[in-house]
Amino acid sequence: MRIGVHVKRGNGLISSVRRAAELGCETIQVFAANPNAWHSPEIAPPVADEFRRTVEESDLRPVFVHTPYLVNLASPDPLIHSKSTAALADSMIRAKLLGANSVVTHIGSHKGAGMEQGIERIRDAVSGVLDRADDDVILLLENSAGAGNSVGSKFEELRAILDSLGGPDGRLGICLDTAHLWGAGYDVSDADAVARTIAGFDSLVGIAWLRLVHLNDTRMGLGSRRDRHANIGTGHIGESGFAAILHHPALDPLAGIIETPANTIEDDARDIAALKRLRQG
Repeated sequence: MRIGVHVKRGNGLISSVRRAAELGCETIQVFAANPNAWHSPEIAPPVADEFRRTVEESDLRPVFVHTPYLVNLASPDPLIHSKSTAALADSMIRAKLLGANSVVTHIGSHKGAGMEQGIERIRDAVSGVLDRADDDVILLLENSAGAGNSVGSKFEELRAILDSLGGPDGRLGICLDTAHLWGAGYDVSDADAVARTIAGFDSLVGIAWLRLVHLNDTRMGLGSRRDRHANIGTGHIGESGFAAILHHPALDPLAGIIETPANTIEDDARDIAALKRLRQG
């Protein structure tokens, strides 16, 4: 598994790539727009050119773009749903400009309207975006921890979303976040637990749909339906869980992105080093 981090924009996209290279990352995830706003300035072509060049020189692959946090594809509110769809489409365009392989998005919450309606809203948003998006960029739907009325915490819900979209081959995939899995009640704390969880995903969703793993420890209890990331080895999943994830044969070909708490570059460096040590062991 290639290991990297979600690098905050900080001083800009180019700075993000250079920071990832300094950390020894092998892959990278970035925000291509302001994560807390509906609209952001366009990426200047020279910036995009330098981003792609620096990524190639640093051998960072694959490259992932994460949508803004505001996106809620399941929202029953027409305005929020429209803005979310537009933000997702914008992320796909930005990803293509940056040479990214995939866009990762949170799925959202049906806000009490019901799972069936939520999935219909997701279908409408995703199908509309994919119809207009460049085929080279893959859209990855991220599982949730299950808080509130969120959609996608259970494997059955992910399957229902894919079924509603007719399973467009090659343009859609799943990102599994380990902290979200834990919050939703899926144990990934040792080799046996990881094997059971991945077998369950394969049975209900299909391992071929899995394109990315977010490697996050968690401060919350199993099945808490809450999402509170912790640094690698300091939470309930622990080093034994991440060692099992890194050595699972179905996960080995994938990329793993860390989204753990990082106040300084040293925090990211420790998590990268911990995962590389566990991978080697």
